[in-house]
Amino acid sequence: MFFPISRKNYIEQKIARRIEAIRLNSFSEYFNVLKKELIRTEIIKLFNEITVNETFFFRDMPQLKALKEQILPQIQSKGTIRILSAGCSSGEEAYTLSIILREYFPDLNFNILGIDISDLVVAKAIKAHYSDYAVRFIPQNIRQKYFDHKDHGNWVYKDEGKKNVEFRKMNLMELDAQPASCRFDIIFCRYVLIYFDLDSKKKVVSKFGSCLNKAGHLFMGNSESLYSVTENFDMMHFPSAIVYKKKEK
Repeated sequence: MFFPISRKNYIEQKIARRIEAIRLNSFSEYFNVLKKELIRTEIIKLFNEITVNETFFFRDMPQLKALKEQILPQIQSKGTIRILSAGCSSGEEAYTLSIILREYFPDLNFNILGIDISDLVVAKAIKAHYSDYAVRFIPQNIRQKYFDHKDHGNWVYKDEGKKNVEFRKMNLMELDAQPASCRFDIIFCRYVLIYFDLDSKKKVVSKFGSCLNKAGHLFMGNSESLYSVTENFDMMHFPSAIVYKKKEK
């Protein structure tokens, strides 16, 4: 993970919270903990502290419209569609994709895998309890169909909608460690690579290319680009949205 110097104060605040949480007196003491720790539990807690996991259902609607109206109709004849939500956070993206597939392609078999480096957000994704903020863009009829509003004011995603959706704690750098299960038709990785330096971006995008099936598609955040990262994808233009398609060798 890479943070520019402009975010120094932000990182200092987050580290200070961890120093206070484990009752140390200085940054030097904390740094020694990170260096000497064998199980690496504290570095994961630090990751959980500094990573921003703000997301919500039906984010970036132009991209989702392109998926629904252009991309899925072209590939639905392939059989089971496999989708990766890379940097899945607390599950809003993966469940949004599941809702789209269930509503508009009811006869299509699919599997969705969500992965994230934070064990906390993966646990939240599995639990699937969401605030009013997270569900604010879901049409009312869809919300009533897929959610119960009954847990301390939270919206609870119904178990029926969780079928064919799985979550795992995983570092993006580990993607090709399990090649048998690393085959996808579509990868969503939005607002994740902004935390990576150029070399790390190249490594991760290369892994995406290896994991994508022939002519597979990659969705990135609206402010993100593969410029100077790779030439192995073609850019596809849709109204207010860009999607990358794996080049055929």
